[in-house]
Amino acid sequence: MNDNKYKIKVLPENLINKIAAGEVIDRPSSVVKEMIENSIDAGADRISVIIKGGGTSLIQIIDNGSGMEEQDAIMSFQRHATSKIETFADVERIGTLGFRGEALASIASVSQVEMRTVPKDAIEGTLITIDGGIVQKVDHTGGNHGTMISVKNLFFNTPGRRKFLRTPSTEYRHILSVINRFTLCYPQIGFSLVNEEKEVFNYKPVSFEERLGQVLGERVKDHVVKVQEKNALFNFTGFIGDNEIIRKSRNDQFLFVNNRYITDRTIGAAVVAGYGDTIPKGTYPLYVLLMDIKPERIDVNVHPTKSEIKFADQQMIYSLVRGAIKRTLASDQIVTGMDFDETGNTSPVGANDFKSFKRRALIDDMRNFSSMQTSIDFDAHPNSAGPVMPAAPPMSHYSLETTSSRSQQPPASESVNMFQFHNKFILSQIKSGIVLIDQHAAHERILYEKAIESFRARDASSQQLLFPETVELSPEDFQYLMDILPFLEKLGFVVKGFGGRTIIVEGVPSGMRIGNEEKALLDILDEYKIKLGTEVDIQERVAKSFACRSSIMAGERLSYEAMNTLVDQLFACDNPYFCPHGRPTMITISMDELDKRFERK
Repeated sequence: MNDNKYKIKVLPENLINKIAAGEVIDRPSSVVKEMIENSIDAGADRISVIIKGGGTSLIQIIDNGSGMEEQDAIMSFQRHATSKIETFADVERIGTLGFRGEALASIASVSQVEMRTVPKDAIEGTLITIDGGIVQKVDHTGGNHGTMISVKNLFFNTPGRRKFLRTPSTEYRHILSVINRFTLCYPQIGFSLVNEEKEVFNYKPVSFEERLGQVLGERVKDHVVKVQEKNALFNFTGFIGDNEIIRKSRNDQFLFVNNRYITDRTIGAAVVAGYGDTIPKGTYPLYVLLMDIKPERIDVNVHPTKSEIKFADQQMIYSLVRGAIKRTLASDQIVTGMDFDETGNTSPVGANDFKSFKRRALIDDMRNFSSMQTSIDFDAHPNSAGPVMPAAPPMSHYSLETTSSRSQQPPASESVNMFQFHNKFILSQIKSGIVLIDQHAAHERILYEKAIESFRARDASSQQLLFPETVELSPEDFQYLMDILPFLEKLGFVVKGFGGRTIIVEGVPSGMRIGNEEKALLDILDEYKIKLGTEVDIQERVAKSFACRSSIMAGERLSYEAMNTLVDQLFACDNPYFCPHGRPTMITISMDELDKRFERK
């Protein structure tokens, strides 16, 4: 019988391993994740990570865990070989991070690996070297108890996969993001990271709250409140941020279920629902939440990387999480910086004292309502034919440049044909009808073109801060800042290092409103991160991020002078009709359209 006529064949073992590796190992950060999980499962309380070339040249993980005997060390590189499960019943109550028995086999099949492992209370251990899945050497070695695994030349034998990797700095950021999750979830473990022979951090075992400050910045500790919920279904604890540290991206949202980092839309939606209308649309609260739930009530085997899980009681969990967040926000813990006495007066308090989130929200609503009522006045002068805006400064990060020749209000003898309504749009009469200008989109276009021009100019125009602002960044934000710092300097930012992840902002672009430079910088970083997946050109990303986060926003009042300046600058742009994202900056309604609407013949 001729076997060639049959089309279906069993794949060779080396090809099977390479295909399987693609399900688990898609980039260097996946290697880091899998190996740190093994170190934690081995009982390590000290884990060191060393990176070179964004993880493609070298990833080295050193732990002081239990180590392995020689036979176990050899078997650990076999596919589907694991010490974590034995029967199907074990699969339904997974209590460890790694359990599939695929990680080391997948890593070894697409790299060059060296493992040194010494069991506790042993005087010698095992050294194994593997090249592309093939064992090259098994020998004896000495050293401290624990395991060290070095992964070199990742994807050297799968060039198709290697070419899809990003730059070393991008891959390093992904690694940093993965490590941050472990450091937050396991504060009782000491972690250190060395990148390109420079120490990034060296965390000692601390409390959960202290680790929060180490990873996300000390400022965060002063703006979070503890969440705690215990019921028959799960134990739920962690920290949620107040309105002072809401962000424009979801980067500072961490959810851990049974000490495993996961992404889950249901729980994420429950947290946001718990905040309700207390956070502005388009912003995201910071949270670090840990949930302990019976293993049999979840399925962690639904995704190769175990980044998603399935809940048996999804709707109930949604309701319980939302309720826990709402109760915490309604407690006397959440508003920072002021204390309300019985008469409603405020007095300064310590940064960790919080009072009445609901009352603060109500006061904000009253202020907003008052602003809306006084935003437009009608001049009683007989020669005035329209509404007059009272003088009010722009409230954006980046002020509109105005000329001294314009008054804050138009003379009463002149007819006013321009005004702001809903603190969002500028309405003006034109010969053919009316024009509506979106103040945020218009200012975005202006700042975007100024940013592009700044990149071309030799010297940026800056204004020095009388009191430079010190800003402590998370490791991830610090790395992003280093990537875009040359472009920010071109815009006029003057930023100096102050040791570790702390920087000093000494100057900002000319015209940028002084005050809260930290928030302006974080907003730009957030917007930059959002655009990573859609904008290839780093210069374009920085320009758009700067324009979006520095422009006046919907809801900000503008003086008559500021409106005129905005319109003048908009029509001086090369492309005044669209913002950098492609949205229209203005629409026109013709007289013919208005006549039709009012059924005029």
